[in-house]
Parts: sequence; structure tokens; C-alpha cells
Amino acid sequence: MLGGRSLNKAVQIIPRFIDMANSLGLDRDDINGLAGLAGLLVYNKAISYKKSINYLGLFKAKGRYGRRNKKYSRKVQRYLIMLANTILWKNGERDIPRYRDLREVSKKIVDLRKSMELAGDGAGV
Repeated sequence: MLGGRSLNKAVQIIPRFIDMANSLGLDRDDINGLAGLAGLLVYNKAISYKKSINYLGLFKAKGRYGRRNKKYSRKVQRYLIMLANTILWKNGERDIPRYRDLREVSKKIVDLRKSMELAGDGAGV
């Protein structure tokens, strides 16, 4: 059973989640896109674009130990790919998303979180 605090937070977050999905062009039938968006919001707690890119592994590992030091969350990257696939599919593109597409979607998510004041909540959502 949900406690009072959890229920109040859920009541505040759900309309903002729906607004965010609508601004990305997702509707109720885009299950993979909505699941990807929810996963990104829950697991990616980075406030800035640069930290988000590092967490998602969308950077080029440089230097002598670049391959060894390239650490990122594969689970969250899968959520981003799910969301990017859905957005690209709705735009008429049938190819797999490139890093450029993934970075653009990540930038949109960071900007939407900042504009909807979801960035400073302490939780991902």
C-alpha cells in the first residue's frame, strides 16, 4: 500500500509525465516509447546534459585508458534506445538510431525536465 507521501508525489508527477510524453509526440499507443521515457526518468538522475551523456555512454572514450574507463549504464541506454526508436518511427524513419539521434533525444529529455521542474526533485522523476 502506498503511503501518503508516495501517493502525493505520484499525483504530482503523473500529469508532468503525460505532458512530457505529449511534447515528445508520444500517445497512449506508443508503449515502448512510454516505457523508455519512464525508465529514463527513473534511472537517469543527471541534471545537466553533459552528465546525462556520460551516464548514458554517448561519449567518445579518449586517451590511453579510454576503453577501460568508459563506464555507463547499459540498462538506461536500452531505455533511451527504446524511446529514440519510437520517436524516429513516428517521424517516418525506419533505420536504427545513431548516436546523433540518441544525443538529440537525451537533450530533449534534459530540456523538458528543466522546463517542467523535474530536475531538482532529488528523484529521477
